[in-house]
Amino acid sequence: MSFIDLVRREMHGSMPKLIFMSGVGGISNASILAAINSGVQDAGNGQKPGLWAAMLFLIALFLFMKSQQYVTITATAEIEAIIHKIRLRLMDQIRHSELLELEGIGRARIVAAITSDTAVLTQASNMLCFTVQGAVLVCFVSIYVAYLSVVAFALTVVIVGASGVVFHLKNRRLSAQKAESAGWERRFFDRLTDFLDGFKEVRLNNARSADLYDDASDVSKTAANIKIRTQAETFRMIVTSQISMYILLGAVVFVAPNLSDTLGGSSVAKATTALLFVVGACFGLVQSIPILLNANAAAYRIQQLEVALSGVARTDAPLLEAPKRFDTIEMRNMVFRYVDKFSDIAFKIGPIDFTLKAGELVFITGGNGSGKSTFLRVLSGIYAPDSGEVLLDGRLITDATRDRYRGLMSAIFFDYHLFRRLYGIPDADPAEVARLLALFRLSDKTSLTNGEFRTLDLSGGQRRRLALIVSLLEKRPIMLLDEWTAEQDPEFRRKFYDELLPEMMQAGATIVVITHDDRYLDELHLPARKIRMDEGRIVEQRSMG
Repeated sequence: MSFIDLVRREMHGSMPKLIFMSGVGGISNASILAAINSGVQDAGNGQKPGLWAAMLFLIALFLFMKSQQYVTITATAEIEAIIHKIRLRLMDQIRHSELLELEGIGRARIVAAITSDTAVLTQASNMLCFTVQGAVLVCFVSIYVAYLSVVAFALTVVIVGASGVVFHLKNRRLSAQKAESAGWERRFFDRLTDFLDGFKEVRLNNARSADLYDDASDVSKTAANIKIRTQAETFRMIVTSQISMYILLGAVVFVAPNLSDTLGGSSVAKATTALLFVVGACFGLVQSIPILLNANAAAYRIQQLEVALSGVARTDAPLLEAPKRFDTIEMRNMVFRYVDKFSDIAFKIGPIDFTLKAGELVFITGGNGSGKSTFLRVLSGIYAPDSGEVLLDGRLITDATRDRYRGLMSAIFFDYHLFRRLYGIPDADPAEVARLLALFRLSDKTSLTNGEFRTLDLSGGQRRRLALIVSLLEKRPIMLLDEWTAEQDPEFRRKFYDELLPEMMQAGATIVVITHDDRYLDELHLPARKIRMDEGRIVEQRSMG
């Protein structure tokens, strides 16, 4: 899909009026030329310029100014409205998609489409206005040239048509190169993300740092080389277009009089003046080609992302009220598989039989890679099992009911994200927030004002405490915690097991905790269940406390 197709598809109300006003602009521009030519002819004949020519000039100038202002302002507003609509539509599809599908599409592709690709469309909006007006101007001036000389008009059609065919053939190749360049840019974004998200790991290992830098350098160099080839081809097109315009002028001056006995000096001068009048417009059209090519490539990438998201998003799913309570959640012979798209390595958990009852406290232990975190994501409904069943109070969880099932859960995964605002918690009690901040020893670190935390510039352990405060404010029946104590100091770990867990249990929460704190579990006095996982399966269960 091209940029023009995107605009035509998304913009409905103003399109006819924009086309009309662009036509007015082109006609008024051509009228200015006609008025000037008439005045020049009168002056050449030793006469004063006619009043009608002066009036035509002033009226055409006024219409050109008004049409230019309307077209540029309206087109800019419409393009920005289109971009706003596309961004919201993409984000809506993202929020109704599943995690596995989004991971398959890729973070870099999504971020690039919503940010840089839409920015390219903004850049192209003004250029599109001038391109349309330039095309209209060229059209009307061509009619004027045909009125002056059929031969000059025929030469214009032949030379401009030949240039247009060459442009079209080269544009197809340039579009492919633009798409390839965008792919390498997304790869470079991935490498940059590795640098930033993995900064600690990079600084700890000089060999890893050097390898990652060399890889990023190779990716950047490849992207740059493709861009250089593309830009060089584009600039050659621009130079060719300029030469074609000069050839056209030369043909009208030197060739046309030899092909027509009726083409006099006055007609040649008028035709040449008319063509000189549109040389600037033609150069503007040519210089807009790189920008419009980029916009075409951006529109295509946005369309492809929308197609990919529409295949996985369920935006038509009914909004179901989240349950306030439950009795049991059962997993029966549950199996989940995940295949890494880069290495084709398969990860699997299951088959697993598991039952979670309301009010329970369950600890999940096991070595790294034993499947604990993946199990928690399946339990939360973030991942759907490949086989087996998950039942809520005896009812099978399906794609249609998974959103409602997820409404039971409040989770802090190991790779959690902390939001600055209390999204989804519009009526948080200020007194309760103040109590929790004091309980978690964060009162002197941050505060909540108008639903927004004053700062998130906290240590890792403090951020996890704040994330737990947010989860408690959600007041959902089930709390899932993945290595929540990993970044807490020994004193606060003790507080978590001795004070926070009993308080949450007393409030009626059902809690599932992934932990390596065996020493604290051995000293725990709460009734709980301990599960140990190994190689994706539950290998041991026992009661504690």
